Amino acid sequence: MNTMSISEFKVKAMEVLDQVARTEEPILVSRRGKPIVKVVPVDSDSDELVPGRMTGTVLEEIDIVSPLGPDLWGTAR
Repeated sequence: MNTMSISEFKVKAMEVLDQVARTEEPILVSRRGKPIVKVVPVDSDSDELVPGRMTGTVLEEIDIVSPLGPDLWGTAR
């Protein structure tokens, strides 16, 4: 992964963004040698709206009384 200082990034920001978009390789930006941010390309597949994408990811509990049992249900109310 390429690294550059924040001062260099400020000067070349548009070039860096174009490079990351074109090559899909992230660039680490540092301040005084300490990494502060990583510029990464957007994963275009994850932003797509796909019907049914969340199918099977939600657990639906139809009977909310039975898991507690009748004794605890009265207490929980």
